[in-house]
Amino acid sequence: MICIFCTSFCWSQETFEGVITYKIELTFKKEDVPNKAYIAQKFGDTLKIFYNKKGDIHKKYIGSGAQGYDFHTYKTNTNNFYAKWENIDTLYHYNVNENILTFLSKESGTSEAILNKPSKYILIKGYVAETNEMVHQKFYYTGFPYLNPALFKNFKEFFLDEILKTSKSPFLKKTLEMDDFIITYTVIKIERKFLSPKIFKLPKNIPQKKT
Repeated sequence: MICIFCTSFCWSQETFEGVITYKIELTFKKEDVPNKAYIAQKFGDTLKIFYNKKGDIHKKYIGSGAQGYDFHTYKTNTNNFYAKWENIDTLYHYNVNENILTFLSKESGTSEAILNKPSKYILIKGYVAETNEMVHQKFYYTGFPYLNPALFKNFKEFFLDEILKTSKSPFLKKTLEMDDFIITYTVIKIERKFLSPKIFKLPKNIPQKKT
C-alpha cells in the first residue's frame, strides 16, 4: 500500500511525459464556407500529442488529407512552434512569445465527467486582429496528468501559459470555435511512458521558413 501510494504521489508531482490521443470532430456552422474542402481535410480524425519532461510538445495528425497538417512541434529551448503540412517540403516556424489573439473575455466553471473524473473548463474569447475572426477556445481539464506550468511560461499564443497556470494539466477535451466551423478534440487514451528524443527532433532534410 505504501509503495503504491508513494509511486502515485510522485507521478502526480512529476510533469507528464507520454502520449495523449484524441479523436477529432469538425462541424461547419453553415453551408457556404470559403475554402471548405481544404478545411475539411486539414485536421484529420485523430491527434496524438507527445510531451517530454523538458516541456517539448509534438503533435501528430492522423487521417489528414493531401494538403492537411502533418505535424506540429514546440521546442522550449527556442520557444519556437514548427508546422509541417503534408506534401510541402518546408517547415514553417514562429516564436510564441506573443499572442495572435486579442483578449475579449474569460469564464470558468465545472463541466461533464471525462474519463470518469469531474472536469472544469476555461473559456477564453478573443479575435485575430489581422482578420477580425472571432475565436472561442474552451479548455476542459481535470488536473491529471500533471504538467508543470513553469515549462510553458513563455508559450503566450492562445493564452496557453495562462491556462496552464490554472489547469496544471493538459486539456482532455477542447473546442475551438471559429467564424465558420467548430473543431473538437476529445481524449481517447493517456499513456505515461518514456519517449525517445527522436520524436521531438526537427527534420534536417527540408528548409525552414520563419512566418
